[in-house]
Amino acid sequence: MTGQKVVLPFYHIVSDETPNHIYHLYEARSIEEFKSDLEFLLKNYQPISLQELIELNKTGRQPKQNVFHLTFDDGLKEFYTVVAPILKEKKIPATVFINTDFIDNEDLFYRYKASVLTEKYAAKGLLEVNSENLNLIDEFAEIMNYDFYEYLNEEQPYLTFHQIQELIKDGFTIGAHSKNHPLYNRLSIDEQISQTLESIDFIVQKFNLNYKVFSFPFTDDGISKDFFSKIESKVDLTFGTAGLKKDSIPFNLQRIPMEKNQTAKEIIKGQYFYYLLKRCFGQNEIKRK
Repeated sequence: MTGQKVVLPFYHIVSDETPNHIYHLYEARSIEEFKSDLEFLLKNYQPISLQELIELNKTGRQPKQNVFHLTFDDGLKEFYTVVAPILKEKKIPATVFINTDFIDNEDLFYRYKASVLTEKYAAKGLLEVNSENLNLIDEFAEIMNYDFYEYLNEEQPYLTFHQIQELIKDGFTIGAHSKNHPLYNRLSIDEQISQTLESIDFIVQKFNLNYKVFSFPFTDDGISKDFFSKIESKVDLTFGTAGLKKDSIPFNLQRIPMEKNQTAKEIIKGQYFYYLLKRCFGQNEIKRK
């Protein structure tokens, strides 16, 4: 009824223990929940690679059967330690989107910093800090004599360069997720473009890739048609987080968030239902201005 044969579920982390840098932001998908998700997906969809997804988009043709491609944002180490072994066993391809400033645990996303400090000092107000005043987080840490680099060294939350190389050798694909995970609709268009293209170029050059893909940090809500026109020739696909929706930008694909207190069946069936409901009011497509 929807005509949507491609679904793009996305995650951040799969783990039976939610680490401190995530604990106050969202719950990790448990290993059992993730395996159950995969069972549902494999029963109802055929897994496809990123290259196949790019080809489908470029040709504009519909697949003959329902298909899915998994993606993971933020480049967290659990993809390497937990997710990749499961996917390799089941022969399911996936793409990991990486913030280039955080590779090798060189720095920590400001929201993750806020979660770490909230856990240690009950500083819940830091969770309200946005990209315009994020210096408050580092100032608080300095007052409390807290060292984020010590946390990075001990916890190693992000993928390392060598782990990424191993994942590529194992057939997984890699994309950019901006340099340092800003909220795009609060950046100027020039900043949006530099965050996007510099992170893509870094990933492509460092890992010798023959494809260029990007997922928006947080959301692609409010991103203009002008932005997409300026990057169109320099990217194969971009990805948003709005669920099962069409986009007026053909190469910008919307993904389904899976980190909810529901089963994959409930999440995806709900997405189909809302798609049909929104179509009745002409709201099943994001129209860029």
